[in-house]
Amino acid sequence: KPKRSLQYVATYHDPCYLARYNGIVDPPRRLLERLGVRLVEMARCGRNTFCCGAGGGRIWFTDRPANPPAEQRLGEALSALEKVEGLPNAYYLFVTACPKDLAMFGDAIKTTGLEGKLQVRDIAHLVAEAVL
Repeated sequence: KPKRSLQYVATYHDPCYLARYNGIVDPPRRLLERLGVRLVEMARCGRNTFCCGAGGGRIWFTDRPANPPAEQRLGEALSALEKVEGLPNAYYLFVTACPKDLAMFGDAIKTTGLEGKLQVRDIAHLVAEAVL
């Protein structure tokens, strides 16, 4: 059981293998809610999630596309968060449950200049923060 409510505002990026391939969409959202996280959905979510760009081994390629999927996705997240009135002007969280996503989006935060505005977090780290 959580020892404290996190009181964050976040988007949740559905990892491809959880959402598209295995249909696991609601449990992570219920968990975030239980932790006290206010969830703001992006347009492409759930089974209609958008790839982080690492799928099919692209995480290892050295060529960089003009508009990488991870950067597109962070733009979608920030756009969704900024549309909600009354949100505190602080870090917004971009939460996921995939190690590839953490790498792809963590790098994209830097290349898009969103450091200080958006923070990528693993759902497991939020659980640890709430229960410890």
